Amino acid sequence: METDCRTSTKNSENSKIVIQLKLLPHLLPPKGRVYLKKQHWKPSIIECKDSLIVHITILGDITKIQENRRAAAANIGTTLQPYVIAVGPTLAKSNEFFLAVDTTIYKILSALEAIDICYKIYHVFDLEYPVESAHLWLLMQRELYHYSSDVDKLTPYVTETISDLRTLENTNA
Repeated sequence: METDCRTSTKNSENSKIVIQLKLLPHLLPPKGRVYLKKQHWKPSIIECKDSLIVHITILGDITKIQENRRAAAANIGTTLQPYVIAVGPTLAKSNEFFLAVDTTIYKILSALEAIDICYKIYHVFDLEYPVESAHLWLLMQRELYHYSSDVDKLTPYVTETISDLRTLENTNA
């Protein structure tokens, strides 16, 4: 009984994290256009959401997702970057998490750990954040990990959001 309670709590915590990550692009949508393959492109909110975490209902869809992601990256002229896959009947009932790095899939124990490892892989291997969600990854880097580097591509939009978050934090302290 006690194990069931812990499992249920862990599942609800994972669900909460997955839903929050999927809602984040609605609060902070991608702004501006990106110049790729000699043309301008503006990532949509859906593309931004899927570059953070992809939801599938059955484990067998992982190969299809990998192929689709690789084709989409090639289509816009970028390389496929690491991403998180949540598996479950619904987004709120995601119970398995994977990290896709190129053609390799790693099973991860929780949604938070998957995002954390994904972030660390970007930095360990000196990878760029996905174009679609670079602003969100940069925000997490600056505010959750308290890390900045000389190569950060800060935009006024991200700088303003960071400033607003710090102001909010100071007024609540």
